[in-house]
Amino acid sequence: MIQNLAGWFNSGGPFMWAILGVLAAACAVVLERIIFYYLFCGGNGLQLVSRLVQAIGNDNIADAKKIITRGSSPLTKLLRRAVEMYSTGIPFAEIQEGIEEAAIQQVPRLSQRLNYLSLCANIATLLGLLGTISGLQLSFSALASVEAAKKATMLASGISQAMITTAFGLIVAVPCMVVYTFLANKQARLTRDLDEATVRFLNFLKKKRP
Repeated sequence: MIQNLAGWFNSGGPFMWAILGVLAAACAVVLERIIFYYLFCGGNGLQLVSRLVQAIGNDNIADAKKIITRGSSPLTKLLRRAVEMYSTGIPFAEIQEGIEEAAIQQVPRLSQRLNYLSLCANIATLLGLLGTISGLQLSFSALASVEAAKKATMLASGISQAMITTAFGLIVAVPCMVVYTFLANKQARLTRDLDEATVRFLNFLKKKRP
């Protein structure tokens, strides 16, 4: 099995290694985004805000700070900033300005590097096309410069290289686009959750401290 796979890979020519590099880069991006989305940003934002509202509603700032002590998700950092500013006694308008300023840094973290998956899919497809052209050039050069006894072998080799490289490019590109769509939907849900949770918390603070 492994030998057959290695033989198939070697038959694809030099562009197979370039496509393999694209696959490695895509896997790294997918792993990093899955860890970030599902481990660092895995909590429910509305539940977190509900706990903060209950603590601050009871004028228990210490408990509110404990609730958001841990965590490095964009939402947690925004809420932590809001609680810290609220605990200093500053007006709500300044709290809102501080959150908006922090959001400029935190919100883009949700979409960071995600577009690389789409880029990897496009590059893999184009590298497959380049491999196809390279294989066809090999086939046509065989017709012109190789003796008749070897023409059939060279022609078959060139066509095989063209087809294998094209196939491998698509094998990499299609999953990249599928996973990109899946993670992009997850990113959109996390962004909506962040927006809703932050707005609810700010509205609560506005009532507590107009």
